[in-house]
Amino acid sequence: MEEFGRRQLISMDVDGAAISAPVLLRGRSKAAIHQFTQQTLPACKPVLTPAWVIGTFFLMGVIFIPVGLISLHASQSVTEIVDRYDIDCVPDTFKNNKVAYIKNASTPKSCHRYLKVDKPMKAPIYIYYQLDNFYQNHRRYVKSRSDDQLLHGLGYNKTSSCEPQAFENGLPIVPCGLVAWSLFNDTYSFSRGTKKLKIERKNIAWKSDRDHKFGKQVYPFNFQNGSFIGGGKLDTSLPLSDQEDLIVWMRTAAFPSFRKLYGRIEEDLEEDDIIVVHLMNNYNTYSFGGTKLLVLSTSSWLGGKNSFLGVAYIFVGSSSILITLIFLLLHVKNPRPYGDTTYLSGGNRKDISS
Repeated sequence: MEEFGRRQLISMDVDGAAISAPVLLRGRSKAAIHQFTQQTLPACKPVLTPAWVIGTFFLMGVIFIPVGLISLHASQSVTEIVDRYDIDCVPDTFKNNKVAYIKNASTPKSCHRYLKVDKPMKAPIYIYYQLDNFYQNHRRYVKSRSDDQLLHGLGYNKTSSCEPQAFENGLPIVPCGLVAWSLFNDTYSFSRGTKKLKIERKNIAWKSDRDHKFGKQVYPFNFQNGSFIGGGKLDTSLPLSDQEDLIVWMRTAAFPSFRKLYGRIEEDLEEDDIIVVHLMNNYNTYSFGGTKLLVLSTSSWLGGKNSFLGVAYIFVGSSSILITLIFLLLHVKNPRPYGDTTYLSGGNRKDISS
């Protein structure tokens, strides 16, 4: 009889635990929510003593200033030759009407420029064209393209986003849109003395763009065949994935002044060399007040010439050192005693004591 009663008590305890488990979990959840809303959950709560604050700012200055100096030195080691040619390449008879000059197909567009190398330039030497006051980031311009058509060609016919360059003479245009239609078409060739410098035009576009955004079986079709010509034409015998000038141009710039890669010179240029540039001034920037520049540039481990990163690091580091000195002087002049931790809450006091 006693054994039966003991078993009954055990059974009641087990059933009671099974029934009360959800209630216990709900209680714990409410407690956790309460701790979260009251910000009493266990957390790292460092006390920002003057020593910690001053030390942190000083460490930031010690790290940032050398990094800024190294970055600035890398930028200054890049040699650039920048030449604006859009004005000087206009004949004197058209100086007052540059738009008429660029739109007149019978007017020669060839031009010669002479560039002097002030510092030795080690190969590879990158050739860029720079456009100013050209808003490739305009919303309507950026949307006027079809990425699906660039990848699949005529098999994709939903090109309403390409208007007003989606169809010409009732036939679709490949590649369609204003971005492709306005393709830059100035050309450059270089010589040093009587020797022509070879320009490498391959691998100037991103490999991901060539492999995944432009079809290897997509060829230009009905492109620049209308009466209103925008820019350069394309080779109809080459797929879009091999026409790297187009690929570079289609990666639209974020700012109205931008540079795009034209090619590379794989020969070193020595100091005082005279480089003769033979160019065709075809691209119309005169209608919207734009400018065109030719840029020859070397590179460093940090990339091209850009002093912003180095100046920014030096500025932040110098500001941190200045704040360190100010805080240190204030602390030495007017030291403040630490507060009594017994007035803190239990959780905070526990964290500090640990």
